[in-house]
Amino acid sequence: MDNALSTIATLDAITIIRSLFLLPAATILALRSLPPLATRFLPYGSRAAFPAPTPKAKSPPSFFAAALDWAATLTVPHAWFGSFYAISLLGTLFWTLHFDLNTRLLHWLAEHAGDVGRGMEKSQLLVVWAMMGLQGARRLWECITLGKESKAKMWVGHWVMGVGFYVLVNVAVGVEGVGTVVDHPFTWQDLTFTAPSLHTFVATLMFILASGMQHDCHAYLASLKKYTVPQHPVFASLVCPHYFAECVIYLAMAVQAAPKGYMINRTMVCAVVFVAVNLGVTADGTKRWYEGKFGPESVRGKWRMIPFVF
Repeated sequence: MDNALSTIATLDAITIIRSLFLLPAATILALRSLPPLATRFLPYGSRAAFPAPTPKAKSPPSFFAAALDWAATLTVPHAWFGSFYAISLLGTLFWTLHFDLNTRLLHWLAEHAGDVGRGMEKSQLLVVWAMMGLQGARRLWECITLGKESKAKMWVGHWVMGVGFYVLVNVAVGVEGVGTVVDHPFTWQDLTFTAPSLHTFVATLMFILASGMQHDCHAYLASLKKYTVPQHPVFASLVCPHYFAECVIYLAMAVQAAPKGYMINRTMVCAVVFVAVNLGVTADGTKRWYEGKFGPESVRGKWRMIPFVF
């Protein structure tokens, strides 16, 4: 036990952040592989990844099954989904303030990030921070303007995990540059426009195209009078193109935040893994839901989320 505690104490902040993305992703996959857990905790709203378990008429559920059934009743309104983006935007503003004021919290984080925390340049950090803020602001605006009244619920675990992700990703997006800012605080001169690097050009293009695609998907889905098989061109080969766009958005941030000598930011890659696993499980459930409600032909030949892969 003492050795384990000693190991935890010596872990740097970046290793902990990466682990906090990868462990929940592994947990989701573990839940997905265990039907008694998957049927109760993964589905939400009108779509379900698995058919609901059929209760046995003559045999009462075991204590374990009854406990799982009770835990599955701990839900929150699906309308709380918008709180994720409110938290994301507040997180971006919170860390922007700390970066601007060069606070003690920033120094503490830089100290525990080690040399990895000095991998990004300030110009990179400004762009990726703008991406994070724009993503949170756009999604919050979409939830407010495009959201419909619904009685759908989601398990409280989904909500807690979502809140944790948006708090953590706001740290992850800049942690590999926190030491750079502590050593050389931001000034107004840092806002001077310079020709973008190849990394910034590629990342910005990815971010803009994926954001536009995702907004079009959300606007189209919100325009449907009732939930039917989407006929919009972007849904022609993908069941969940908006999930694919979400993955590309965070991948764009990972490209933009790549430390010197690297093609991509490894901390943000861990965030992308979490997003891909979480949305991939939901996309698989969405395809099954379409097959059950509208027939297999409704989604035949369509990828779930990632073209030519999944």
